[in-house]
Amino acid sequence: MSDPVERAEAHADLIAMALACSSTRVVTVQWSEPVDNVLYHGASDGHHNQTHNEPGEQPEVHAITVQIMQGFSDLLQKLDAVPEGPGTLLDHSLVLGCTDVSEGRTHSLDEMPVVLGGGACGALQMGTHVRYTRKNSNALGLSLLRAMDVQAS
Repeated sequence: MSDPVERAEAHADLIAMALACSSTRVVTVQWSEPVDNVLYHGASDGHHNQTHNEPGEQPEVHAITVQIMQGFSDLLQKLDAVPEGPGTLLDHSLVLGCTDVSEGRTHSLDEMPVVLGGGACGALQMGTHVRYTRKNSNALGLSLLRAMDVQAS
């Protein structure tokens, strides 16, 4: 399946089913390989080329980002549609969405965007925005492990 939007939709269905029936507790999904040149709907060139070469405000790169975030939203909605105990599968999950750079044109790692979805069984304060000004977000994984009571250093 070469269409990235259709592939993401199929992944979201499989993830929701696998988590709902406890086939797994951890899932990793990657929309594309780093520096891949995937051609998205409405784009005149591949994603990587567009991030470097599209002039101005980069409307096609923005449209690609919207498609990817719609796929992330679709995953969250599918998890939220699965009843689990007094809530939903999303209430009991933690879904991390991120990118490999913060700004494609320069490959900057400063202030990389990260979105956390789900209730994490109440382990994290949700509905907040945190601006992390350090050079990278390496501490995030450790912080998430600790929030889930995993003893790690």
